[in-house]
Amino acid sequence: MSKLTRCVNGFMKFLVFAALLIVLLTLFTACSAERTAPVLPQQEVDQEVASPDASPSVEQTAEPKQGVISITFKVTLPSNTPEGPVYIVGSFNEWIPGDINYEMTRSGNMAEITLNLPANSTIEYKYTRGDWGKVEKGEAGEEISNRKIEIKQEPLVIEDIIASWADVAPEVKTEVPAGTPAEITFKVSIPWNTPANDEVYITGTFNNWTTGDPLTILKRDGNIAFITIEAKVGDRIEYKYNRGSWDTVEKDKEGNEISNRVLIVDAEEILREDTVESWIDVPYEEPPSSETEVKEISPKKELPDPENILKRATPADPSKPPLNVVLIWHQHQPLYKIPGTVDYEMPWVRAHAVNDYPYMADLIDKYLTRGSVTINLVPSLLLQLKDYLDKGATDKYLKLSFATELSPEDKQFIIDHFFDINPRFVSKSKRYSELMKKKNSGENFTEQDILDLKVLWNLHWINIEYIEADEELTRLLEKDRGYSFQDLLYVINKQLEIMGEVVEKHKALWESGKVELTTSPFYHPILPILIEKGWESDAQGQIERGLEYFQTLFGKKPEGLWPSEQAVHNELVPMLEKSGISWIVTDKSILQLAGVDTGNYKNIMKPYKVISENSDLIVFFRDTDLSDRIGFRYSTMSAEKAVEDFISRLHELQHLNDSGDAVITIALDGENAWEHYPNNGNDFRKLLYMALSKDENLELLTPSQYISKYGVEDTLDYLPTGSWVGGSLDTWIGEKEENEAWDRVAEAREAFLKAKDSLSPDQVKLALDALYTAEGSDWFWWYGVDQDAGNNEVLFDMAFKKALIQLYRAIGTPEEDIPSYLFVVNKKPAVSTSGAIGVIKPSIDGVMEEGEWDKAAYYKDLEVSTMAAEDDLIAGFYIGRDNANLYLAVELKRDPRSLLGEPLYLEIYTDLPGAQKINTVPRYPFKDEKDSFGFVLAKRFLVSFKSWKIRPGRLSNYNAAGDGKWSIDPELPSLEDSAAIGETVEIKIPLDALGIKTGQEFNLAISISNSKEKALIDYAPKSGPVHVQIPQAVTGRVVAVFQDPTGDDYGFGSYQYPLNTAFEPYKGLWDIEWLKVLENEQAVIFQLKFNEMTNPWNAPKGFSHQLINLYIDVKDGGRTDTYAEGARVSFSDEFPWDYFIKVAGWPSYGQVFATADGEEIPDTVQVEADPGEKIINVIVNKAELGTFSTMALYVLSGSQDGYGPDNFRAVTPEPSEWTLGGYPLDAGDFAPFVLDIIVPEETTQEEVLSSYDKNSEKYATLVPVIIDF
Repeated sequence: MSKLTRCVNGFMKFLVFAALLIVLLTLFTACSAERTAPVLPQQEVDQEVASPDASPSVEQTAEPKQGVISITFKVTLPSNTPEGPVYIVGSFNEWIPGDINYEMTRSGNMAEITLNLPANSTIEYKYTRGDWGKVEKGEAGEEISNRKIEIKQEPLVIEDIIASWADVAPEVKTEVPAGTPAEITFKVSIPWNTPANDEVYITGTFNNWTTGDPLTILKRDGNIAFITIEAKVGDRIEYKYNRGSWDTVEKDKEGNEISNRVLIVDAEEILREDTVESWIDVPYEEPPSSETEVKEISPKKELPDPENILKRATPADPSKPPLNVVLIWHQHQPLYKIPGTVDYEMPWVRAHAVNDYPYMADLIDKYLTRGSVTINLVPSLLLQLKDYLDKGATDKYLKLSFATELSPEDKQFIIDHFFDINPRFVSKSKRYSELMKKKNSGENFTEQDILDLKVLWNLHWINIEYIEADEELTRLLEKDRGYSFQDLLYVINKQLEIMGEVVEKHKALWESGKVELTTSPFYHPILPILIEKGWESDAQGQIERGLEYFQTLFGKKPEGLWPSEQAVHNELVPMLEKSGISWIVTDKSILQLAGVDTGNYKNIMKPYKVISENSDLIVFFRDTDLSDRIGFRYSTMSAEKAVEDFISRLHELQHLNDSGDAVITIALDGENAWEHYPNNGNDFRKLLYMALSKDENLELLTPSQYISKYGVEDTLDYLPTGSWVGGSLDTWIGEKEENEAWDRVAEAREAFLKAKDSLSPDQVKLALDALYTAEGSDWFWWYGVDQDAGNNEVLFDMAFKKALIQLYRAIGTPEEDIPSYLFVVNKKPAVSTSGAIGVIKPSIDGVMEEGEWDKAAYYKDLEVSTMAAEDDLIAGFYIGRDNANLYLAVELKRDPRSLLGEPLYLEIYTDLPGAQKINTVPRYPFKDEKDSFGFVLAKRFLVSFKSWKIRPGRLSNYNAAGDGKWSIDPELPSLEDSAAIGETVEIKIPLDALGIKTGQEFNLAISISNSKEKALIDYAPKSGPVHVQIPQAVTGRVVAVFQDPTGDDYGFGSYQYPLNTAFEPYKGLWDIEWLKVLENEQAVIFQLKFNEMTNPWNAPKGFSHQLINLYIDVKDGGRTDTYAEGARVSFSDEFPWDYFIKVAGWPSYGQVFATADGEEIPDTVQVEADPGEKIINVIVNKAELGTFSTMALYVLSGSQDGYGPDNFRAVTPEPSEWTLGGYPLDAGDFAPFVLDIIVPEETTQEEVLSSYDKNSEKYATLVPVIIDF
């Protein structure tokens, strides 16, 4: 049956049954189970709610039908109610606010409506003025319970009074007029275990819910804190307490969300007394019995009884065998030294070796009394441990800790980097907190400050339990200040002692059978990238080196291997078997790529043999959800609740263990998560091992033990390429900075291979060490805008480049011939002050006409300048584009016309993809040698103020000569009429002159140089270059266009934006304005225009917030459930989908194309965005869709959350920093997480998304739009 025939038949069926539908709905309402109304969102968010066109489920007729009763609602409104409609909303209309069918008749401050409602039922309801941001409140502006009435057999008249509205301050009866200035003093009692040196903040409507606002810090006296704020009589204030961010917001004793606190200002002076029960990151604890002051060291406390946790957890199925559980911890650090040297650049092996590595072994030894776990130790980590212990290696932090004579640069490094620790450790020390404040305020550090900072950094990296076990370390922790050099020596000697136990403790556990040890390729490379670049020998070499080094330390080879970043490739299978490896672990997304339906959990709960080239490597696929719970989610929960949640999930999976051999694999980083947990994750890990040891329904074992006990029967024909990050390699390759880094490796590798035959064995070994080091995954992880190394960005960048420099030196390359780009420190791209680089068409006349630059990005020169006032000329600049040109408008701090005749050049520097010649320095040197643009330079354009009167409008065009010099572009030496000097300097640069094509990207910076002084005197942006992306040109025949209502990114009507400032402007980010469908010979293109588009998290594709799901029906058969759990919707039985597409700003999980059978087909979807125009193009390879003439299309817009279910951001009853608000409490898990959809003309979004039903466990059923090709 054709799509068109199915569509027509479906429509006829709709007409036949439409008449019956109203009657059936009435009966359905009468029979359905009672629903509980949602707790309304606490934040006031102004939302326009479109009204559904469909008839309500309860008819409003003058003559009630049999079984329904006429109920009249009369309500008195507050006298300050704004003009406009009033609505009744409740269980009778699915709690849809603003429903025009429930608009009341208003006369002044009275409103009335009569409804026909089911007899012998109970309804709940409230009054609104159109959306949940305008719902009724109590007398003091507080939340009120849902109104409730019981309907029997007689008509009723209900008379209600509304006390106030959420968006209108309540009418306050005071002795002074409303608007009179007032002062409110907040006095709050905070939990005893609040970190002693943390600031306490109050955040609310009075400061636009901005956390960390220094004006809202309370004065703290022990566990009492005070603040006085100004207000006005009649104000309604909502607020909460926190410690500087929503990650530290207050909770109740059980760790649950609490409603916003509400205060009505009814006097000129008010004292408000509150109590905070707990914090989200510091769970509630009973205070110590002693009345004495709590010490800085956390008090010893008994852990909860794991038996009680097991009793509260979701029950296991006693009729089923225990569930096998494989738990693998991955311990890894890259090589932090230049190969061939002894000392290290960064201290992270030492830091984690005194906090994590030996402690993990101790926990297993003491608290795991039944079962075994697996620990992976990367050779580059083990090598560094041995260097510290056997060769006396140091690191830069350690050298500076020992140093008694410090240069100004050394002191600044200590001030900059000795706070490189989780802030919770800083807050635990009064002195450490003082020094942090001193740093932030720019105060000078005394010699004692520096010494104290050295001790505190080194001391607080040591695990607290090692500190508490050592009398002298405990004394030093309590001392907190005034340290001596001898104190510092004791701390560092203790560090070395702890580090010396790492290998021996792990070796003992392996021998005892409690642990299976495994390893990785030596320098942790992304093996699939090496393979696909044709560097198979490097991949094999890294594997062999890693196994050999591991064996020298532990006496035997491991049976298993953790591929770096769980990145795998089919050609890896014979390599590993050749090396004697029996099994590996990777992510379940790889299993999905192999065509296995991972939606069926039983398919994940077993290992597979990969049959490839006479090899049968065994692969365990980890449960991403459970692994991520430990890695990312449990840090915000109490240890007890987190372990209970973990055990509950394992018990749920145990129900699937019919055959007894089901196994769930949990595999994750074993070192980086714990610093984010309360008490460093120590309590969580203890409880976890204790509970697993006592749970008879779970069997904790290692992969090798599982293979020996059960064997492996299921097979795969091939192992797809991918990693743990969404099943792709995009985190390490694909972005401009990442690709350039791989090009640098390729060039150095080629130089080595050419010289190899003439090198000595020692030279070859050193060159390979350097090459393999540069191939490590970590450098590429931090490159690009998708990851941020924070304070260590420069250190990681240069560690990579120093490895390549060492390779060139090892093969005898003269210093002057080592590529100069290896000496340039990269800078992250600057973030625009406002706007994105959109399409503009300005007149180049030196005058910024109104509207000309509205779609341009603006970069204000915000950085504090140390240059002389006469040199500080750049105020900021605008940048935009069209299809052929780049445009700039540069604002100067002096009138540009006053500079004519002076020896000044305004310059634009850019790089160029694939440039053969580059320079690392501009034409004129920076006045401060520490300055740089942060990228290599290929093009230079200049406007000469000196010669302007002779050659007005000229823009000169230069190319890098490769030796620090610049030569005029021979093909286009100058661009006439391309610049104008007036109120501003306006410039037009053709993309051809830049050497840029559509779809390419480049970096840009502007500067002003003084030719007389021969110096570059000012530049912008100083934080990093402007990253310019020229969108890929998208062409095709327009097949269909669908308009969508503006302002409807609220789900079915009540959803509200999260509170974090990343979601500014708090509207339009998920609001689809229109969809265009285009077609060309190769592709079908879905073009979506959004109301707003921002990129606060530097997503590689230029948009951070949008998550788009497309479901396509073009053939018979298909599915009506979602591809993965996340959206919480279903699809029409009439149009089951055949193909699924997921789009996000991160290609690693945002370019997915899958079939209804669960097969993900790589390279089928290409995503190209134009952030300036707020357009996302989803380009789909037409060949994968097959032959079709009609398409049924579902379009879903959600909020992208990297850790959410299928990357959908959760919706909760109240908006929080990172969750949307407005979720109905009566919906269970069945209300959608979808914010906007495209629907046919006869349907409304509100109607469709509210069609879920908790009682019948039914998701909302979506309706597609039909497209004829």
